[in-house]
Amino acid sequence: MVRKLFLALAGLIPFVANAEPHLSGPLIQSVNTDFSHYRGGERVRMTVTLSNQTGALFTGRVIGTVTGRGVQVGDPISTSVSGLATGSTASVELRFPSSSTNWQGYFVNLVAVDQNGHQIDQEAGAFDVSPDWWTYPRQCWVVGAYTDWGGWKPNLFGTPQQDLQSLNAYKCNNLQFYNMLYRWHQPWIKSSSWINGDGENISVDLIQRHIAAAKSLRMGTLMYMPLYAANVGISPNFVRDGSGAQLSWGAFTSACGSNCKTADLWHDGFSNIGVMNPNNTSWQTYWGKQAEIMRQKLGFDGMFVDTYGTINTPLWDWSAKRIIMDTAYSSFLKTVQEYVKGPMVLNPAGSYNEQDLVQSGRETYHFVERWNNPSDIGNFGDLLTKARQVWGWANRTPNNIGLDWDMGMNKTLGASKACSINGGSTACTFNTPGVLYQEAADLATGSHHAWIVDGQQKVGDGARFISNDDFPIGNMLSPKRDMVQGEYDYQNFGVAYEKLLRLNINLSKASPPSIVSGAKGSTTAATGSVWLFQNHRSGFDILHLLNYQQMSSASFNDVNDNAGNAAAPTLTGALQLKMYYTPGGKLGDLYTASPDVNHGAPVKLTYVKGSNSLGGYITFTLPSLKFWDMVWLENGVASSDYETP
Repeated sequence: MVRKLFLALAGLIPFVANAEPHLSGPLIQSVNTDFSHYRGGERVRMTVTLSNQTGALFTGRVIGTVTGRGVQVGDPISTSVSGLATGSTASVELRFPSSSTNWQGYFVNLVAVDQNGHQIDQEAGAFDVSPDWWTYPRQCWVVGAYTDWGGWKPNLFGTPQQDLQSLNAYKCNNLQFYNMLYRWHQPWIKSSSWINGDGENISVDLIQRHIAAAKSLRMGTLMYMPLYAANVGISPNFVRDGSGAQLSWGAFTSACGSNCKTADLWHDGFSNIGVMNPNNTSWQTYWGKQAEIMRQKLGFDGMFVDTYGTINTPLWDWSAKRIIMDTAYSSFLKTVQEYVKGPMVLNPAGSYNEQDLVQSGRETYHFVERWNNPSDIGNFGDLLTKARQVWGWANRTPNNIGLDWDMGMNKTLGASKACSINGGSTACTFNTPGVLYQEAADLATGSHHAWIVDGQQKVGDGARFISNDDFPIGNMLSPKRDMVQGEYDYQNFGVAYEKLLRLNINLSKASPPSIVSGAKGSTTAATGSVWLFQNHRSGFDILHLLNYQQMSSASFNDVNDNAGNAAAPTLTGALQLKMYYTPGGKLGDLYTASPDVNHGAPVKLTYVKGSNSLGGYITFTLPSLKFWDMVWLENGVASSDYETP
């Protein structure tokens, strides 16, 4: 393990205006890294942008201290700043080596101090040491290759490099290029631009510039293409456009057999789309060949396959036989992957046929457009149920499958005609408490929240955030300054502690934890209490506390906080806790961290051991709880895959 850190690059580096998220402190404006993830043993370059809002000339130092799972790595490093005037902006660079051990995240505590050593500001950074982007998927969205959206030309974008650098600051490591196809069944034509099936103009040059920018940041690139959509409402339709697609591959709303016409195709409410039979091997082969043409022509890594979710409508094939969808996803991927030479992700859009998809073993990682209703995610507790289901179905080794959930926020609010984004007079914004409740639940249960989009509604946002039905087109609600800081902190936390949150996590077999005093605890997610659940991974017992004491019943069942009215929890005082531990390991140190406290900096806690008929336990004091705290106890760490940071 490398313990000696490189010296920081001395002095200031030229500042270039950027669109990165503007943090809320008086001096540290933004934090970024040169790559989205690093190979073991590589040097990490972290850029800290300073904007002096202190009201006085700043001369001092910026200090970075690295920790892994709470343990300090090497000595702090620092770089000097001299004579930064009030209102001025500049950047400094800190350089860190990384461990040779892969699939581990690191927290960087960043402190700005003046000449006398007084702290002026504190923020945080993180970096991911992983050889790939799919073990810890952090998908974000790209639509910046649209030159207009059906006649509407919003001023949301910088250059592709600027916009993707901003997504990198929010810790995105792979990108979905959304709906940039020429037609749903024919994604590429030889042209410098095309108008897609939704009437939106796409620039091929901008696609390629975004792909190049993504590759420079080591982000994966996935091209969006629906699993079973063909053009029927735009002339010429798919049977007359020379693409080679055949009507006999369709999914029909009656048993009309070989007498079926294009009008008999199922549309699922989309007037310009006819649905093809996903079980038809000729359609699968055609789709795979078309997708590979697009991938090779434009340079994508792989494919993002979309679906319309649950199909309750009876459908028939060209032989007048009922189409059975039970294994449609696994069948489709098995054939298509013979042609598409790259990673693939398939969105089942809810729980429909999800088990078949996961057990096929053919996903690069598991992406789901989760829906906020009882059939999928009826309340916050369902996020844990789904994560554990998927991990159980996949059962991958040596690293189990990565999880990424697509859930738009504040959708009812975002659709309100009173909001200025819809022509009204009110400057509507995201409800920060609702956002952080969902981010806390997503991260604590092992997934990433896929809702960050390139472009900015206003300067300082650093990106846009989905406030509609889970897709990134159009104006979005703007985040308030506290949400920008909060979103950054939560995404940063998710990288810093990724191995405790997302890799080979299992339900603890120890007796349930409890809150002895300071709050009401429950091992079931419920309003009016703190939700406690405990995981185990090799070397650690991990306890999560999510605060639902002030949450209303309506908000508890509205994970997306659609109306944007979830109330923030009240910060608790000290909590006394009892935590049972997994037997058989040697106990070590106990830590806690929260994105709500000092931007996620770890704190070592003291504890007392005890035992009873339920097993061995520790008791300890947690200083406070707002939205979410994580506690981890070293338990057999010397023999785990997380022995050293």
